[in-house]
Amino acid sequence: MKRSACLVLCVATLGLSGSGLLAAPGMQKVEYLTDSIAEKEGKYIRLIGGSSWVLSSQSLALVTDDIIIVFRELELKNKMRVKVAVAYVDGDEIPVKHVKGKYVLSAGYLTTVVEALGDGAVLKLADGSILTVPEYDQFDTGWWLPPYEALLTSSKIYLWNLKKGKRVWVNPKD
Repeated sequence: MKRSACLVLCVATLGLSGSGLLAAPGMQKVEYLTDSIAEKEGKYIRLIGGSSWVLSSQSLALVTDDIIIVFRELELKNKMRVKVAVAYVDGDEIPVKHVKGKYVLSAGYLTTVVEALGDGAVLKLADGSILTVPEYDQFDTGWWLPPYEALLTSSKIYLWNLKKGKRVWVNPKD
Protein backbone atom coordinates (compact mmCIF):
# COMPACT_ATOMS: atom_id res chain seq x y z
CA MET A 1 0.00 0.00 0.00
CA LYS A 2 1.37 3.41 -0.91
CA ARG A 3 2.21 5.82 1.94
CA SER A 4 -0.26 8.45 0.72
CA ALA A 5 -3.05 5.87 0.59
CA CYS A 6 -2.03 4.65 4.03
CA LEU A 7 -2.18 8.22 5.34
CA VAL A 8 -5.74 8.63 4.10
CA LEU A 9 -6.68 5.16 5.40
CA CYS A 10 -5.03 5.79 8.77
CA VAL A 11 -6.66 9.17 9.14
CA ALA A 12 -10.07 7.69 8.37
CA THR A 13 -9.60 4.50 10.41
CA LEU A 14 -8.19 6.16 13.50
CA GLY A 15 -10.63 9.05 13.37
CA LEU A 16 -7.72 11.44 13.07
CA SER A 17 -9.16 14.57 11.62
CA GLY A 18 -9.28 18.21 12.52
CA SER A 19 -8.88 19.25 16.13
CA GLY A 20 -6.51 17.28 18.26
CA LEU A 21 -4.74 15.36 15.49
CA LEU A 22 -1.39 16.60 16.65
CA ALA A 23 -2.09 17.03 20.33
CA ALA A 24 1.02 15.81 22.07
CA PRO A 25 1.83 15.53 25.75
CA GLY A 26 4.91 17.53 26.67
CA MET A 27 7.13 18.39 23.73
CA GLN A 28 7.56 16.32 20.57
CA LYS A 29 10.23 16.80 17.90
CA VAL A 30 8.62 17.44 14.49
CA GLU A 31 9.41 18.89 11.09
CA TYR A 32 7.47 21.78 9.61
CA LEU A 33 7.30 24.26 6.79
CA THR A 34 5.87 27.76 6.65
CA ASP A 35 4.69 29.40 3.46
CA SER A 36 1.82 31.40 1.96
CA ILE A 37 -0.95 30.28 -0.36
CA ALA A 38 -0.34 31.36 -3.98
CA GLU A 39 -3.33 29.63 -5.57
CA LYS A 40 -6.42 27.89 -4.23
CA GLU A 41 -9.07 25.87 -6.02
CA GLY A 42 -11.42 23.82 -3.84
CA LYS A 43 -9.25 21.53 -1.70
CA TYR A 44 -6.17 22.06 -3.89
CA ILE A 45 -3.59 24.68 -2.85
CA ARG A 46 -0.31 25.75 -4.38
CA LEU A 47 2.15 27.53 -2.13
CA ILE A 48 4.39 30.45 -3.08
CA GLY A 49 7.42 28.17 -2.57
CA GLY A 50 6.12 25.96 -5.43
CA SER A 51 4.76 22.87 -3.66
CA SER A 52 1.16 21.72 -4.15
CA TRP A 53 -1.10 20.08 -1.59
CA VAL A 54 -4.59 18.62 -1.28
CA LEU A 55 -6.52 19.43 1.89
CA SER A 56 -8.71 16.68 3.40
CA SER A 57 -11.51 19.23 3.90
CA GLN A 58 -12.46 22.68 2.63
CA SER A 59 -10.86 25.76 4.13
CA LEU A 60 -11.97 29.38 4.13
CA ALA A 61 -8.33 30.46 3.75
CA LEU A 62 -7.62 33.04 1.09
CA VAL A 63 -4.81 33.41 -1.41
CA THR A 64 -1.82 35.03 0.38
CA ASP A 65 -2.86 33.56 3.78
CA ASP A 66 0.03 32.08 5.75
CA ILE A 67 0.13 28.32 6.26
CA ILE A 68 2.12 26.07 8.59
CA ILE A 69 2.38 22.38 7.72
CA VAL A 70 3.57 20.13 10.56
CA PHE A 71 4.89 16.62 9.87
CA ARG A 72 4.64 14.07 12.64
CA GLU A 73 5.11 10.31 12.85
CA LEU A 74 2.32 8.27 14.39
CA GLU A 75 2.61 4.67 15.53
CA LEU A 76 -0.35 2.50 14.59
CA LYS A 77 -1.71 -0.43 16.61
CA ASN A 78 0.32 -2.86 14.48
CA LYS A 79 3.51 -0.89 15.37
CA MET A 80 3.76 0.51 11.83
CA ARG A 81 4.89 4.14 11.75
CA VAL A 82 3.16 6.61 9.41
CA LYS A 83 4.19 10.18 8.66
CA VAL A 84 1.20 12.53 8.87
CA ALA A 85 1.11 16.10 7.55
CA VAL A 86 -1.33 18.61 9.04
CA ALA A 87 -1.85 22.15 7.78
CA TYR A 88 -2.65 24.98 10.15
CA VAL A 89 -4.31 27.72 8.16
CA ASP A 90 -6.85 30.40 9.02
CA GLY A 91 -7.46 28.87 12.48
CA ASP A 92 -8.15 25.39 11.05
CA GLU A 93 -6.22 22.15 11.53
CA ILE A 94 -6.51 20.08 8.33
CA PRO A 95 -4.70 16.87 7.30
CA VAL A 96 -3.00 17.39 3.92
CA LYS A 97 -1.34 15.33 1.20
CA HIS A 98 1.64 16.53 -0.81
CA VAL A 99 0.89 16.39 -4.55
CA LYS A 100 3.94 17.87 -6.28
CA GLY A 101 6.82 20.29 -6.00
CA LYS A 102 9.66 20.61 -3.55
CA TYR A 103 9.66 22.14 -0.12
CA VAL A 104 12.18 22.80 2.63
CA LEU A 105 11.57 21.50 6.14
CA SER A 106 12.71 22.98 9.42
CA ALA A 107 12.96 21.22 12.77
CA GLY A 108 10.90 22.20 15.76
CA TYR A 109 8.92 21.01 18.76
CA LEU A 110 5.18 20.53 18.94
CA THR A 111 3.91 21.53 22.35
CA THR A 112 1.05 23.13 24.23
CA VAL A 113 1.14 26.44 26.05
CA VAL A 114 -0.68 25.63 29.30
CA GLU A 115 -0.32 28.91 31.20
CA ALA A 116 0.37 32.59 30.52
CA LEU A 117 1.54 34.91 33.28
CA GLY A 118 1.99 38.67 33.44
CA ASP A 119 -0.33 39.44 30.50
CA GLY A 120 1.65 37.11 28.22
CA ALA A 121 5.14 38.07 29.43
CA VAL A 122 5.83 34.50 30.60
CA LEU A 123 4.54 31.29 28.96
CA LYS A 124 4.57 27.85 30.55
CA LEU A 125 4.68 24.83 28.24
CA ALA A 126 3.20 21.36 28.82
CA ASP A 127 6.62 19.89 29.66
CA GLY A 128 7.15 22.54 32.37
CA SER A 129 9.50 24.74 30.29
CA ILE A 130 9.21 28.48 30.84
CA LEU A 131 9.57 31.03 28.04
CA THR A 132 9.80 34.78 28.41
CA VAL A 133 8.32 37.02 25.73
CA PRO A 134 9.87 40.39 24.77
CA GLU A 135 7.68 43.41 25.49
CA TYR A 136 6.95 44.12 21.81
CA ASP A 137 5.34 40.64 21.37
CA GLN A 138 3.37 40.66 24.62
CA PHE A 139 0.52 42.49 22.92
CA ASP A 140 -0.16 39.26 21.00
CA THR A 141 0.61 36.70 23.71
CA GLY A 142 -1.44 38.66 26.25
CA TRP A 143 -4.57 37.94 24.18
CA TRP A 144 -3.85 34.25 23.56
CA LEU A 145 -5.80 32.20 26.08
CA PRO A 146 -4.16 28.90 27.11
CA PRO A 147 -4.23 26.06 26.51
CA TYR A 148 -3.29 26.24 22.83
CA GLU A 149 -1.09 24.20 20.51
CA ALA A 150 2.21 25.78 19.61
CA LEU A 151 5.29 25.08 17.56
CA LEU A 152 8.64 26.01 19.08
CA THR A 153 11.47 26.31 16.55
CA SER A 154 14.51 24.11 17.15
CA SER A 155 16.59 27.19 18.03
CA LYS A 156 13.91 27.98 20.65
CA ILE A 157 13.80 31.65 19.67
CA TYR A 158 10.40 31.61 17.93
CA LEU A 159 7.05 30.24 19.06
CA TRP A 160 4.14 29.81 16.64
CA ASN A 161 0.59 29.86 17.98
CA LEU A 162 -0.87 27.26 15.61
CA LYS A 163 -4.46 28.43 16.07
CA LYS A 164 -3.63 32.07 15.30
CA GLY A 165 -0.87 31.39 12.76
CA LYS A 166 1.24 34.06 14.47
CA ARG A 167 4.92 33.89 15.43
CA VAL A 168 6.55 35.64 18.38
CA TRP A 169 10.08 35.87 19.74
CA VAL A 170 10.74 33.94 22.94
CA ASN A 171 13.63 33.36 25.32
CA PRO A 172 13.94 30.10 27.26
CA LYS A 173 14.19 30.85 30.97
CA ASP A 174 17.12 29.05 32.61
